Amino acid sequence: MNRPEELATALASVRAGTTQPAEVIVSDDGDGSAREVALRFGATYQVGPRRGLGPNRNACIAAATGDSISFIDDDVIVSPEFVARATGAARPDAVVTGWELNFKDGGGRKVTPHNPDFLGFQRVDPRGHYRGIVVNATVFPGGLFDRARFDEQIRYGYEEIDIARQAVRLGYPIVFDDHLWVEHHPSPTNRGGYDEVLAASRLYITHRAYRHYDGRPAKAAAFAVAAAGHHLAHAVRAGGGLRSGIETLRKARGYNRAAPKPRFPHS
Repeated sequence: MNRPEELATALASVRAGTTQPAEVIVSDDGDGSAREVALRFGATYQVGPRRGLGPNRNACIAAATGDSISFIDDDVIVSPEFVARATGAARPDAVVTGWELNFKDGGGRKVTPHNPDFLGFQRVDPRGHYRGIVVNATVFPGGLFDRARFDEQIRYGYEEIDIARQAVRLGYPIVFDDHLWVEHHPSPTNRGGYDEVLAASRLYITHRAYRHYDGRPAKAAAFAVAAAGHHLAHAVRAGGGLRSGIETLRKARGYNRAAPKPRFPHS
């Protein structure tokens, strides 16, 4: 959003690839500055819903015509072989995910998929049993989106773990491919209030997964109590104060109240 220079770098890396994607779609949540950039690189441009990452990804899904779909943010650079590898790795019956070289703190750090722990933090070693993805290095089967969408309550953060949970619940295993990777250069633009939104998204998404995807209301209730206490304690220790922590909890509850109830088969 409003990062035309980063978008140009991302699209240039796609166009420099040894294999070209069947289509490139840019969904723009910003001031329209992405339009010229998208058209310059031969991408389909559309005005986004202006409600964040999840709704924008859904807007791209609605416009896409291919059998498989990958998403990259505007601060991502793909390797010349990325599209070829993604095309070769794509499966109609599984989600295939890779890793990113993350430059948030300067030097590149390899970030691989991790499963969520009880509180929803993505820090559990999958040990070959994946329940998480690296969204910018993932190939989704188009058929998944006949039954699933990115959660539109989430403006930023944790939408990737939610779509991973939906995929697994719908019978699409997650497969790791170490040859599928991207560079991620997190932009400082539009990061205001990011931590609070991330925390609210995690609280909402994790409770929703336990309550609706897994059909375990007792676990959801236990999570709500434990996660609220954990978050408030963290907010106080981090200097944000009790009021800030309570506001985040209210935001998460607001997401829950506004979200439609999903329908998944329970095992």
